[in-house]
Amino acid sequence: MGRDDPAGGSNLPAPYRNPWGSLAEALAAVAADSRLRLRELWRRNGEGDLRCPGWWPRDLAPLFWPLLLAAGLALVVAAFGLVLPKFSAPSSAPSVAEAPPAASPVDRLPEPAVEPLAEPLPEPVAGPATEPEASVVPESASEPEPAPLDPLAELLERPGADGLLRRAEGQPQRGTLLLQVRPAFNRLQRPDQQRLAELWQGWASELGYDHLELRDGLGGLLARDALVGSGMIVLSSQPA
Repeated sequence: MGRDDPAGGSNLPAPYRNPWGSLAEALAAVAADSRLRLRELWRRNGEGDLRCPGWWPRDLAPLFWPLLLAAGLALVVAAFGLVLPKFSAPSSAPSVAEAPPAASPVDRLPEPAVEPLAEPLPEPVAGPATEPEASVVPESASEPEPAPLDPLAELLERPGADGLLRRAEGQPQRGTLLLQVRPAFNRLQRPDQQRLAELWQGWASELGYDHLELRDGLGGLLARDALVGSGMIVLSSQPA
């Protein structure tokens, strides 16, 4: 195997050539051919031999294709400049406000008042009468202004909430306000549920939300605004 015959031939059909070496030679030949063609195009463009539109001045024929290529590159760069900022824009996070846990009936009982022990009054001491010095309060010691409340947190404390709202979440991208109600809402009669749902829908409109959804602690949908017309559609179960 692999020995040369006496006549000087070879057992292999052809001399072996490394394919990577052949690929390198082919790439070098392609690069050389490309350079020659580019030089030919540059020479023909300088001589005005390349085809140009009929309305283009014949004296400015060497400038047509370079200007067209520059305009195409400018359009590509402008398109990338318009598309990239859309992917880097931050997404808006929904605002969430939660109401404090409802106090149990035992916690609501008032604490008994403890009367302080009566202490004997000190005996007056005779002495020169002196006028009390007027206390001077510096103007800089004024009380700081209270910080503004979150609209969603203030919504949970309104009198019309009746302690039935546990959590409020705003979703500006959907224009929807989500209100999580307490279990006591399901124990109300249907007319009372409808009245409260429509009242809270008005609050949502005041805050700039187009839609309102009422959900329970597990995320189940209890009521939503009507898709056709106005008002609220209550889906929760009520006692008979």
